[in-house]
Amino acid sequence: MKNFKLIIFLLLIVEISAQGIIENSSGDLELDEIRKEITSNITQRKTFKLRAIKMKLWAAMLQQQGIPLKEYVAIDNRLNKVTRWNNLWSGNKPQQFSDKQMQKVCLIIDAGYAILEKYQVIANTRKSTDFTSNLNLLNYNKQKEIPWTSYKGNEGLSGYTGAFGPTKGEKAWKFPIGLAWESKPAIEGSRVYISSPGIRTKLYCLDLNTGKTIWKTQQEIEIMGDQLYHAPNNQSSPVILENYIMYREMGARGNKGPTKDVVLVDKKTGKITKEIEVGHVDYRAGHAPFTANNDVVVYPFGVQDIHTTPPLTQAFDRMIAKNIKTGQKLYEMYIGYTFSEPHLDKENWAYQGTVEGYLYAWKADERLHNRPKPNWMFRAEGAINDKVITSGNFVLFGANDGVFYCLNKRTGKLIWKHKVDIIETNAFRHFSAPYVANGKVAVGSADKHFYVFDIKTGKVLINKKADDWIRSAPVASENKFFFATMKGTLYGVEFHKNKSKELFKIQISHHPIFADLSIKDDKIVINDSDLYTHCYNTKGDKIWKISTIDSFVKDNTRIFSDQIAGGAYYQSKPTAADDMVFVGSPSRFIYALDAKTGKEIWKHEIGASISGAPTYYQGKIYVGQQGGEDDFYCLDAKTGKLIWKQNVDWVWGSATCSDNMVYIPGIDGYAWALDSNTGAMIWKKPFSRSVCSEPAVEGNIVIFGSWDDYLKAFNKKTGELLWKYNGGGTDSGVAVIKDGKVYLKNKCLDLKTGKLIWEFKDGNNIFNITPAVHDGKVYMSCWHGLGLGGVCIEAVVYCIDAKTGDLNWTQLGAGLSSPVIGEKGNVYFSNIADPYFYCVDSEGNFDGTTNIKWKYKMGNKVEESAPALYKGRAYIMSSDGYLHAIK
Repeated sequence: MKNFKLIIFLLLIVEISAQGIIENSSGDLELDEIRKEITSNITQRKTFKLRAIKMKLWAAMLQQQGIPLKEYVAIDNRLNKVTRWNNLWSGNKPQQFSDKQMQKVCLIIDAGYAILEKYQVIANTRKSTDFTSNLNLLNYNKQKEIPWTSYKGNEGLSGYTGAFGPTKGEKAWKFPIGLAWESKPAIEGSRVYISSPGIRTKLYCLDLNTGKTIWKTQQEIEIMGDQLYHAPNNQSSPVILENYIMYREMGARGNKGPTKDVVLVDKKTGKITKEIEVGHVDYRAGHAPFTANNDVVVYPFGVQDIHTTPPLTQAFDRMIAKNIKTGQKLYEMYIGYTFSEPHLDKENWAYQGTVEGYLYAWKADERLHNRPKPNWMFRAEGAINDKVITSGNFVLFGANDGVFYCLNKRTGKLIWKHKVDIIETNAFRHFSAPYVANGKVAVGSADKHFYVFDIKTGKVLINKKADDWIRSAPVASENKFFFATMKGTLYGVEFHKNKSKELFKIQISHHPIFADLSIKDDKIVINDSDLYTHCYNTKGDKIWKISTIDSFVKDNTRIFSDQIAGGAYYQSKPTAADDMVFVGSPSRFIYALDAKTGKEIWKHEIGASISGAPTYYQGKIYVGQQGGEDDFYCLDAKTGKLIWKQNVDWVWGSATCSDNMVYIPGIDGYAWALDSNTGAMIWKKPFSRSVCSEPAVEGNIVIFGSWDDYLKAFNKKTGELLWKYNGGGTDSGVAVIKDGKVYLKNKCLDLKTGKLIWEFKDGNNIFNITPAVHDGKVYMSCWHGLGLGGVCIEAVVYCIDAKTGDLNWTQLGAGLSSPVIGEKGNVYFSNIADPYFYCVDSEGNFDGTTNIKWKYKMGNKVEESAPALYKGRAYIMSSDGYLHAIK
């Protein structure tokens, strides 16, 4: 073993020396330093963690550049045999490696670096491999109306509707879909503190004047197969304390996992010095709210444990405070569901609004009795879903009744209020958080207006029409006000001699801006939902711009050298009907777009991330969310207006509609059936664990799968259990139905009996993708290598005989996103392991291979979104932050 390790080490030195690290830079300085070090210092116990995580991230960087990593699969498999999947079943305690195990791990890491060196040479010399076909484009206007109504197109989820897909492989348009990035920049002196959602980097300290990095807060996490979902994410707004910067984690794996703390970072060094447990926030909530001063941290909490038995899914419903020095809990106050960031004033009073429209105020730093009560509360006529602020004797906030309120901050008595002319009922948050300056209070609104009031009287001083909803809090300098919109536009407005004048209007981002703005020394700092931070002066001049996740630019594409921690974010599956495309987003919005042009028709905001497809049925859209309120929504497909909503708990997957019923998979462990017209519950049936993915329907049967590893068939009208199959549990991949057969991720069952007909195997590799089936062929996919545990090393699509389970052909692609089938023998799929969207021949070459007809390049991989085919186009959401329309 020792001799073999020495040989690998010497080969590594020769490899790197021959190539030259400088000539073949990866684009990541920290990684390049490790590549230099490893030539003279083999991996040991004290260096293996950092080297292992950087190796995993290096592989993901190469994948985003379109480099297949076939030889690296074996390295990844060897590493996963030595390391755990995750630490949840070990009390969240780190894995302890014996000397023999550690020797093996270190050898694997050194060998992995040697192999990735070869691929880095290819990456630095190879051009993109996308190409178009020589076929003519289909005329959109001449295509038949064949709606793609649900995930995989129809109620059986087969992936085929008879619609034509794209013929050429060219971009028709793309529409920006942002993250729920509400993290506000924090400024003190000449330093700016910016949160980062990465696996490796959590916080940046930047120079306000130049944007240069002063320090970065980096975490060194445990090495495991479940890397992506086990790593803490930072999407909170950093809070500046006397000696520390504080942020709150969010992620996956619940309160038994590692993502449940507020973290204190040394201001001078950027090193993590302390963590205080405050409870888990599911990453699909989009934001981890809290506030703090030098004595106390105040935060909302709800039990979010989807992996427990039974699952526990709850929005924030209580306020908790802890002493920062001791970690001692001061109180736990139940207030009802709340979605706003708490506010803490200089006298240690806390303020929090709720969905029910109540505003609570209480002394935040005192230890309260077992049943604490607020000092006062005030009820608005609509939900208070964004942050309140205080100034002098005033507390100021907007509510979803379209009213902006000013109260006495010690009594809660109303001083004045202003109601907007038109209330935007599609908004979950009608107003932004306010900003006070020079006796004036400014606020943005979902009615596309920017308002400035006299703080004492409520007189309207400015009422400025904007190009979109205003979600981020504005800022001001003297009598100049600055605000940003969901179109990525920055406005400057001046109030002078009782009149307002537009100073500038600048498009600074293609993506929505949700995060509150910050200002210091006439420099405005803005975070957009595409993970960029912008700095402009008050004249509208750009000063600097940086990526808020570690990255570099190659061929006009941002390549992530870090990955967004916590899980998969861009999961929603588009649907299409009536010349509209419908898609959800991690930023809590459902969008309806013109299918031909990509122009926004309407948007509707709910409380958390939309992971499923907005299902289209009889002129209505059916959609749920995960991480927020309990409601499932039915919307008018033409306007986005609410028709009804029903309390069914969180929903990860998509609903399926059939015969005036809507079938919903519940994260709470229930399969639900509702009346599609009224939302009334018809029946619900329990599973032992979360029912996370889409149901399929054929005839009188509906099938649901669960994390308890059972697939169950029910009478779709009555909910009577017909059969259940152990080994048919679903996750990212679900079961589909076609002509009396059920196709699971790698199996085929009889729909009437639930009996196994055949099973397809590819070694011990993971199948976690929804099949597609048409014309006697079924298309399945599996992972080769775990990679980051959600971003595998290699994904493979199999074309299998639907009757026998025999293999027809194999092609790289898919992995988490499911294939779909168009007319003329075209099979379409994206890839979790590269940035391409593929069109291949369904027939194959009768030698185990098939022909790629064209490849379309996006900016990054596709996670769990699946394509929709409609009028000669394919619609797919990529983790590059765009919905792509391909023709």
